[in-house]
Amino acid sequence: MSSPPPSRDDAARRTKPSFFEVMDAARADDLSAFRQLLHEYFPDIDDDKKLMRACVEEDRGAGCALHFACDTAARRVVTYILDYAPQSAVNQKARRGGETPLHRVARMCHVGRKCGDDDDEDVVTTKYPYLSLYQELLRRGADPDTLDDQKRRPVDVVVNKGFGWSMGDVRRRVEQLQEEGKVVKK
Repeated sequence: MSSPPPSRDDAARRTKPSFFEVMDAARADDLSAFRQLLHEYFPDIDDDKKLMRACVEEDRGAGCALHFACDTAARRVVTYILDYAPQSAVNQKARRGGETPLHRVARMCHVGRKCGDDDDEDVVTTKYPYLSLYQELLRRGADPDTLDDQKRRPVDVVVNKGFGWSMGDVRRRVEQLQEEGKVVKK
């Protein structure tokens, strides 16, 4: 006895990407795949602004696509989301833990990439993508005083020392970026 042919709904369910496939594309900073998967995940939405609203509202507890993209400094995806999402997305808290995108980036600000032998003093470059993204989120309106569920500001989750940094330098640099952001906003 053979099973009945799949219904139209079964075929649609098989072709719709999973939430995790969409988040993986966000983490990988694969903007083309991210956009395609989002359109497949939300097939009834064709307007980018509405699509980004749905995207930032889709939080299964660990955060929305913006949070996942911030985890890996996926700048193209972060920029795309913020260009089309409601302004409030930049300060959106994850359902569990209450971390904002700025918290997620702050935790990784000490991480750098080897960029050759340049002696550039400006650490807000692609050499330190998380610092650069932290600065961009501030520029886009991220609130550095927002508390997570443990009552920590983003600067409070910054590590004291990372590879190539002296004790306390990472936190001082993040605080400096916050001060520069306040001057620009006034």
